[in-house]
Amino acid sequence: MTQKKLDNNITSGFKTPKDYFSKVEEQILNEVKVIDKAEHSGFEVPESYFEKVESNILDTIALENNTKVVSLISWKKVTYTTAIAACLVLMFNVFFNTSEKVTFESIEITSIENYIETEDYTAYELASLLTEDELNKDNFIDTEISETTLEDYLLDHVEVEDLILEQTQ
Repeated sequence: MTQKKLDNNITSGFKTPKDYFSKVEEQILNEVKVIDKAEHSGFEVPESYFEKVESNILDTIALENNTKVVSLISWKKVTYTTAIAACLVLMFNVFFNTSEKVTFESIEITSIENYIETEDYTAYELASLLTEDELNKDNFIDTEISETTLEDYLLDHVEVEDLILEQTQ
């Protein structure tokens, strides 16, 4: 790279317009005279502006809130359709009701057993539901239970550990 000979430059590279320094003082004084002649900036605040501005703003906001709002959902139509649907459901339930009446014989035995197991009935409460003929000892003695039925019952309802502990005692 070649080095420019900056040491030998006499001029700075900046130029001023002709007669700049002789006219600068005159221009500054002219601006001061203009500023002195202008007593006010031309902008004025009306009387009691800052006292009334809050009420003026609130009045314009109140006027803007009176716009008409168009609802996207017509509640009248919704109520009509709901009423029609309710009438149809009621009509189908009244006229086309083919449900059978529930009797004691139609309930499954397992449902009855599950109900009795989940409720906390004592032996006396269950006995009060039966007649004397049904509670007769002979009915229980004469009833034969097969060995497989007894084993199935014990496996389903009794814990094996309890059976082992009872045999060892």
